[in-house]
Amino acid sequence: MEFLLAKKQDAEQVYKLVQETIRTVYPKYYLKEIVDMFCEFHSRENILKDIEAGNTYILSENEKIIGTGTKKENHITRVYVLPEFQQKGYGSFIMGQLEDKVKEQYDYADIDASLPACKLYAKLGYQTVDHGIWECKNGVIQVYEIMKKQLRKKPEAWLKLRPYKPQDAETIVSWIKDERALRKWSSDRYGAYPVTAEDMNYKYLDCNGDCEETDNFYPLTAVSEEGIVGHLILRYTDAAQKIIRIGFVIVDDTKRGKGYGKQMIQMATRYAFTMLQAEKVTLGVFENNPSAYHCYKAAGFKEISMEKTFVYEFRGEQWNCIEMEVNKL
Repeated sequence: MEFLLAKKQDAEQVYKLVQETIRTVYPKYYLKEIVDMFCEFHSRENILKDIEAGNTYILSENEKIIGTGTKKENHITRVYVLPEFQQKGYGSFIMGQLEDKVKEQYDYADIDASLPACKLYAKLGYQTVDHGIWECKNGVIQVYEIMKKQLRKKPEAWLKLRPYKPQDAETIVSWIKDERALRKWSSDRYGAYPVTAEDMNYKYLDCNGDCEETDNFYPLTAVSEEGIVGHLILRYTDAAQKIIRIGFVIVDDTKRGKGYGKQMIQMATRYAFTMLQAEKVTLGVFENNPSAYHCYKAAGFKEISMEKTFVYEFRGEQWNCIEMEVNKL
């Protein structure tokens, strides 16, 4: 038995394994619309993207792929074992292997749990922390569990937010590894990739963050004993200065999983309520950024519905923006 990083030539076998498992097992638990949604979500294209990104692993026995699992940062997904090999411990084995890899950089793992797998995940120590909703065809709604497991003790780390300094830019832009990461961070607010420290300081210092009002742009940097670990900005979005928008949220990718993101957002929210006298704080996150979404939820933000959803187009893809907010108590 071998647990290996999937290669591009494995994509078709992984796709067939996932589709066969869904079509065989899921109809016992879900309506047809939900089964079809799972099949569409785990498409050839999405599986190939994850393989090419180095996120997907395969479990093989006698040169036959019998299971698969994917991890994206500390998020585990697409864990499937062929129906004829289920109930033999292979699913637990795959989860253990993925957790070991997550634990190298993060303190906890999270997973979106389907009904067939909830019992297994609970047995492995996962706890339900929230619920998500998928809207399927014909008005069918699927509610799923968001589960989390602590993999190692959280380090005792202090964090402070201070005003942004021009010399912070060099560190912050180094965290933006590619154009996809840039767009998730800033949407269309910057021009071409890569963004330089000079670009960032020009936008912040010379252009006031693109804000017309002089006193309406507050860039902040999060610092711990490890140095600069995060960054965000605050700005008012209304004339009465009662609503603050958090933007440009980023955490050093080598230090994710330590709780810095959640702590930074909570500190910025308290600053907005106490020092800037806001009554509401809002932010937006692209739906293809689940780790950030769950971070904001953990920090107290709630998803809200909008009459019109902002959609950003990136290389033929359409990214829907999820709006979130928290109100002053």
